[in-house]
This record gives sequence, structure tokens and C-alpha cells, in this order.
Amino acid sequence: MKARDFQKVRAQRQGFREDKLLLKVGAQKTTASRLGIVVSKKVEKLAVRRNRIRRVLREASREELRLAKGGRDLVLIVLPGFALLSFEETRKKLRALLRRASLIQ
Repeated sequence: MKARDFQKVRAQRQGFREDKLLLKVGAQKTTASRLGIVVSKKVEKLAVRRNRIRRVLREASREELRLAKGGRDLVLIVLPGFALLSFEETRKKLRALLRRASLIQ
């Protein structure tokens, strides 16, 4: 996703929150969903740790997004206080978040 795509989706008023994760959903004209992950310096000061959070969330969401309804732009915003748990716990949080957004059943 490009910066303007992030801005369009982040401008959406409605967001879905699960613990310290916030999901914003926007429409897209293609059939494949796209995911962008935002981890700010307020969450973690070290870039190495921010990138680790991004990588774990991206990998955890890969399988979950296959089950999701297509044609959406998703922006996952990590809020301050987020603690990276085990991979399975992270997947469960993402699954709950996608259910709350009515993207999977």
C-alpha cells in the first residue's frame, strides 16, 4: 500500500479494537485484500523491535486474510502498550479482530 492508500483508510471513522490493536477497513476495487501495519515509536523505540512486531503480525494475518472477504484495504494500527505474545495468541487476537469487523465468520 502507498501512503495515500494508508491516509484514505485511516480517515475512516469506524475502527475495530481488540486489546491494543486497532483495525481500520476501507473499500478497494480489486478482489484481493491488502494489509498495512503501523507501529509507531510510541509503541517501541527500537526499530528492530518495531520491525519484529510488524513481521509477526504480517505472518499471523497471512492465513487469516485468506479466510476474509476480498476487496478490502486494511490498516492494522498497533497502539502503545502492545506486548508481543506467542504466535498463536497473536493469531487469536487477529482472528477476533477480523470477526468483530465482520470480515470472517
